[in-house]
Amino acid sequence: MILVGTCGWSRLYEFLSPKEREGRPLLEAYAKLFPVAEVNSSFYRFHRPSTYRGWRHCVPEKFEFTIKCHRSITHEELLKPTERALEAMERMYEAAEACNAWLLLLQTPTSLRPSEEAFRGAEAFFEEVSREAFQLAWETRGSAWEEAGARRRLSSLLERFDLIHVTDPLKLMSASLGETAYFRLHGLTVYNLRYSYTNAQLLELRRRLEALEAKRIYVFFNNYAMYRDAYRFLKLLREGEPPPSPFGPASLYWALRGFDDWPASRETLLERCGRWRCWVKPSKAVPLERILRHLSEGTYGGVEELVEEAVRLWGKLGYPSADEVEAEAF
Repeated sequence: MILVGTCGWSRLYEFLSPKEREGRPLLEAYAKLFPVAEVNSSFYRFHRPSTYRGWRHCVPEKFEFTIKCHRSITHEELLKPTERALEAMERMYEAAEACNAWLLLLQTPTSLRPSEEAFRGAEAFFEEVSREAFQLAWETRGSAWEEAGARRRLSSLLERFDLIHVTDPLKLMSASLGETAYFRLHGLTVYNLRYSYTNAQLLELRRRLEALEAKRIYVFFNNYAMYRDAYRFLKLLREGEPPPSPFGPASLYWALRGFDDWPASRETLLERCGRWRCWVKPSKAVPLERILRHLSEGTYGGVEELVEEAVRLWGKLGYPSADEVEAEAF
C-alpha cells in the first residue's frame, strides 16, 4: 500500500478553488483528496491536545496523520536524552494519542553529523523514548550520512530500535528497510523546495517504490508545488498513467487551479493572480503576470481559453514546451 500526502495542508487554497472547497475547512477539503497528512506545524510549536482532537474530528475514520516532532528535540537538543528533549517527546506522544497517529517523524539538521558522539547520543535518546505502541522515523540530513561507514552504523542503530530511515527515494534509498517505509520529497537535485516534478520523474518514483518489499509506504511531498505534485502522483498510482505534463502552456491551468471567478478579463487576472507562481521548468517558477501580460485583452470564459491562446504564443515567450521539459527529466 502506497499512501500519498503532503507536509501540511495550510496552503491548499493555492491548489483548490473556493468552489472546490465548498466552504469546508482546509483540512476537511484536503482529506477529500489524500488519505494521509503529515502534521508539519508541530515542528515549530506545541499544539494543544484539543487542537489535534479537532483535526481528528474533521477527517474520515480511515484518514491518517503522522506528526513531525518539535525542533527542540532535533535541532536544539540534537537528539540527546536531555530533560528538555524527553519532556518534548512526552508532548509529542500526547499529540499522537489525541489525533490517533502512530508514526512520529524526527528530522535532524545537517549540522548533526554521524560522529561517534552523535551516535552515542541518539542511542541513549532512543533507549529512553521508544514505545511499543508508536513507530518512530528518523530523517537524517547531510551528505555525511550517505557515506558507507555512516550508513552501516546507522543501519545497525535503526534495526536495534526498530526505526524507519526517512529519505528521498529519487536521491537515496533508506539505510534499512522494513515492513513500513517513509519518504519525503524535497525537490531535485539538492534540497530545492522551488522544484516541481515531471511526469517522467513521477513514473520513476513509482517504479522504485513498487520494487520495495515494504507492505506500507508513506510518500510525502514537501515542495512549494506539493499539492499538485502529490495529486498527480496519486492519479498515476490509481489510474496507471499520470495526467498530462503540467509544463508548457498547460502550466497556466495548474497555476490558476485556485481561481474560479470566471469569466475574467486579462486585467482582472493580472490584478488578482499576477503574483501567483507558474512553473515553466521543474526548477523555475515565474510570476504569472509574466505570461498573462502577453495575452490578448478581453474576457476569458475559463482557464481553457487561456491555455489555448498560450499554445499560440508559447514559443515567443522563450519557455520550453512540455515535451522538452520531460525529455530533460533525467
